[in-house]
Amino acid sequence: MNDPAQSEIRRRAEGIRQTLSLGPDKLSPDVRADAQNLLNRAEDRLGLGEEFTVVAFAGSTGSGKSSLFNAVAGLDIARVGVRRPTTSRPTACVWGEGGNDILNWLHVPERSRTWRESALDGDDQRKLHGLILLDLPDHDSTAVKHRVESDRLVGLVDVVFWVVDPQKYADFSLHSEYLTKLAENSSNMVVVLNQVDKLSDEEQKAAADHLQQLLVEDGLTDTKVHLTSAVTRDGIPQVRSILADTVDSKQAASERLLADMQAMANRMQNELGEPVVPPDERPGASRLVETMSDAVGVEAVAQTVHDDYIRRAYRNTGYPVLAWMQRNAPDPLGAKHGQGRDELIRASVPATSRAQSSQVRLMAHELIAESVSSMPRPWQSAVAEAEKASTTELSETLDSAVTAVDIKPQTPNWWSVAKILQIIFFLATILGLLGLIATAILAIVVPGTLPGWSWIASIGLLVVGIIGSVVTSVIAKSARSKGADEAAGDIDRKLRDAIGSVAQSSYLGPVNAVIDEHRRAYETLR
Repeated sequence: MNDPAQSEIRRRAEGIRQTLSLGPDKLSPDVRADAQNLLNRAEDRLGLGEEFTVVAFAGSTGSGKSSLFNAVAGLDIARVGVRRPTTSRPTACVWGEGGNDILNWLHVPERSRTWRESALDGDDQRKLHGLILLDLPDHDSTAVKHRVESDRLVGLVDVVFWVVDPQKYADFSLHSEYLTKLAENSSNMVVVLNQVDKLSDEEQKAAADHLQQLLVEDGLTDTKVHLTSAVTRDGIPQVRSILADTVDSKQAASERLLADMQAMANRMQNELGEPVVPPDERPGASRLVETMSDAVGVEAVAQTVHDDYIRRAYRNTGYPVLAWMQRNAPDPLGAKHGQGRDELIRASVPATSRAQSSQVRLMAHELIAESVSSMPRPWQSAVAEAEKASTTELSETLDSAVTAVDIKPQTPNWWSVAKILQIIFFLATILGLLGLIATAILAIVVPGTLPGWSWIASIGLLVVGIIGSVVTSVIAKSARSKGADEAAGDIDRKLRDAIGSVAQSSYLGPVNAVIDEHRRAYETLR
């Protein structure tokens, strides 16, 4: 067997094997059993190689497949008779030496094996060297064991020639139970309309066209109808030519296994269902994060940070007298900033109410249920278990997410500049005022002794101090408001990001793990 084909078969087999390892509840018992049987068959057939190609003639009672088998072999090997069913066990004709290993694997009785060539044949049969041709029991036999044996061998051989007759070629059971179900093996099937000697030329064409139409409806769009007659030998050379080409290619076994692997992969994918979008990638995920944020009081924390920034900024940048008067104002984050920041932040977070927790759980459940609604029930059950485990830890994980965010008190450089300016202008105001008072007193006590510029200097210093303080205070107030908004917005984003991470990893993570496992199982079957 050529290496590329063998590698592809083993790749597909590994995908099927990995899917089977998921657990007994992820696939139906029938699919699991059929998949395991296919893996065993593939391993056996790979071990036997492609030195021999196994072709089976399958058909209904009275189709003449045994007569056709004998005509192709050129020997009266298969028993042909009037009593039906005639074919009770598989009959084998082997071209070339060997083949016993495959025949033993197929469980063909030794008494039913014939080696075709003899010294009298010369090179007449050389093109068929490596062919094992089987005549199968009738697939519609009244004897159950005959049907079972036919079905078993149809599932094992490399190529199947379906032999039909003019009276029963449209038989419903043939098309519904075999041809349609094996449509993916069309490259390894040949359909032969036998006994055409009983039809006129026009009837032959009509029957062939009708049969071809039925094959297309069965999904066998590439399968052609071949006309034969075991009596007149019409079409026999063409059948032998097809057999010779099949044997010469030495690809029939690998093509059959690949087709069976693909069919099984499709069957398993149908049971698994299409992969679904994880909950955290759905539009409702943002609403879940918003609900979680409301439940843990993100806005309250952001407001606390805002107020704390305003308080500390005012103490550093406000008008000195007024700032000093605010020294005993309530601290939004506690009486002393020497405490641990986590404790201060935790104290500022309002307790989550039962209603809020229930709302979070309900929204999360609805989001998850919507995501996995198309998954098979066993997978939905696995998701439900994962969701249940996450729900029990929801409050703790949300609380940890909030307190894990580092909220450091900001001290911008402009505070120092504003503080210095406020002190300078405050001192200028005080000095100007004191100078003005002193000048006025001296002017009364000792008139005419002070120069005129002393009044100008005192008044100018006072005015500069007052105007400077006002301007600095106005600018500082605007900067404080902007800085507080930025600090609150920054912590709001950090908290929501942390909660979003909790929603994605800690809460939805176990659910996503089940969904990812489902996706990998589906994709490994491609």
